[in-house]
Amino acid sequence: MSEVRSIAEKVRMISVKTDKFKTSQILVSFAVPIGDSLAANGLLIYLLKRSCKSYPDFTLLNRKLDELYGATLGAGIAKNGDAQVLNISITYIDDRFSLDGESISDCCAQLISEMIFNPNIKNKSFGSAALEEERRLMIQRVESELDDKASYAYEHLIANMCEKEPYGRCRYGTIEEIKAVRMADVYDAWRNILETAVIQITTIGSGDPEKVASVFEKGFSAIKRNPVEPETVYVKRGGRFRRIEESFPVNQGKLVIGFRTGTESFMDNRFAVTVMNDIFGGGTYSKLFTNVREKLSLAYYCSSSFIPSKGILVVQSGIDSDKEKTVTAAVINQLGEIRNSKNDDSLLEDSKRSLRERFTFSSPEAIVVWYSSQLLQQNILEPEEMINGIEEVTMEQVVEASKKLSIDTIFMLSSEGETE
Repeated sequence: MSEVRSIAEKVRMISVKTDKFKTSQILVSFAVPIGDSLAANGLLIYLLKRSCKSYPDFTLLNRKLDELYGATLGAGIAKNGDAQVLNISITYIDDRFSLDGESISDCCAQLISEMIFNPNIKNKSFGSAALEEERRLMIQRVESELDDKASYAYEHLIANMCEKEPYGRCRYGTIEEIKAVRMADVYDAWRNILETAVIQITTIGSGDPEKVASVFEKGFSAIKRNPVEPETVYVKRGGRFRRIEESFPVNQGKLVIGFRTGTESFMDNRFAVTVMNDIFGGGTYSKLFTNVREKLSLAYYCSSSFIPSKGILVVQSGIDSDKEKTVTAAVINQLGEIRNSKNDDSLLEDSKRSLRERFTFSSPEAIVVWYSSQLLQQNILEPEEMINGIEEVTMEQVVEASKKLSIDTIFMLSSEGETE
């Protein structure tokens, strides 16, 4: 069970106090509306991870991390509905394993706080060499996703499906936008996230959360907050669905189908849609796996995923390109079987059992991710509440949830010419 406390306006800390794990983690998440500063924001979070005033280079910073029993830093960028989320984290051994009763969590909170509030800036500059290095690495991240054809197909489905919504933007921005970022843009991004982002600090471990909270309260006490709450557009139904095709010399085609779920918020019909998605394509017992992949042998893989922060369900499959129409028809047929209650009696229980295991998190990182995914939600959904809600779902509710699905966009990445 988590404990929630306010640190500053639209800054909250969620702490899970436990001695279940050998490692602990502090994750700080900044949510801002998706807009024109995607690339500058992204470069910023990686620049913050590099250093701070007290430890201005890799050597000094790594020495400090070694002193903290080999603590590790992390940074990343995600989308949560129509918000860009910037994450910076530190993972370390749990306090009860430190020597002489030293509070590692307190020391790690001090370090990550300084990286956020007191970065290595001189004359509003993070250093031209550091910026160019992070620019190069971010362009590599974008290009590596383009090289992964499954990821490429998924991202292009979302870009086309949500082309009139902020969610359709790449979380990094475009390569052209990354190249165009100036140092002044990064500095402005830093000031902007401190002043306007919706922020959540998520912690897990046996350490004293009060001490961690006091570190961040001190940091935010010097910031004049004017938070901007990101708002997400939910489209209940797809219109006249579109089909988009691209061709590449790849080994197998990638068929991706985007559905609108009919939901209008993060928690709208959450439990029933979660179970419905799982029965549809969430596991090895699901309709898509057992029928489209196994019995019919139409796909190398075929699964579905539900994005509650946007009300979207996506089916992803690897297929022979000449079987696209057959596979699409088979996917729709399996959805039709759910809608028409043509389901094995054991399927609901198999799904609930799998979901129960999935939401019984076995690592501190998984727990932190669960809570951080809710940084834009006013009320926190505990894992136990998720499990209990799933347990109460009936097959009738699953059927009703499936009837609200509507196809929005189909993206087909066809194999053509020589294979890779």
